[in-house]
Amino acid sequence: MGIKKIVKIIFLLSFLTSVANAEQGKVRIGVELGWSPIDLEAEDTAQQIANASGSTVTTEYSTGVLVGRLFADYDLGDNLYGEIGYFQTSGAEATYKISSDSAKESYDVHGFDISGKFMTEEGFFGKVGMHSTTIDGAANVTIGGTSYNATAEAQGTGLLFGGGFESDGMLL
Repeated sequence: MGIKKIVKIIFLLSFLTSVANAEQGKVRIGVELGWSPIDLEAEDTAQQIANASGSTVTTEYSTGVLVGRLFADYDLGDNLYGEIGYFQTSGAEATYKISSDSAKESYDVHGFDISGKFMTEEGFFGKVGMHSTTIDGAANVTIGGTSYNATAEAQGTGLLFGGGFESDGMLL
């Protein structure tokens, strides 16, 4: 069983445990949705292809992705919460064309995060923690009617921090 499946199972078990404890009033479960700008550097890649091939290259590419996040937080007391989440983006794509030949690259990002959240009585909060993120990539190149496919994955961890405001238990 891969590490990806193990982490998903742990998150699912944590989520189900949170649902079971929700009536105690100490666990909250939520969903966040948003949009994030991205830069695939597709114009630079198109120029590199044009320089290498000596041909004009056209490109179409994504400039942003939708982001969804499921999370649960647990009240540790004194306006301090522990939070765990899972996030996923929609796909981002870039396509390059030279006459009848083409290349396409696509990416999606997903991962887990854990953080400590500090809240004021007025509803303002700040958080700090870490994330583990995976970027899945796929490429398809068609030359002379023949297609070639490749996939790749990159993983990393890093610091996360943020802040916001909550009103009546609803995140704004």
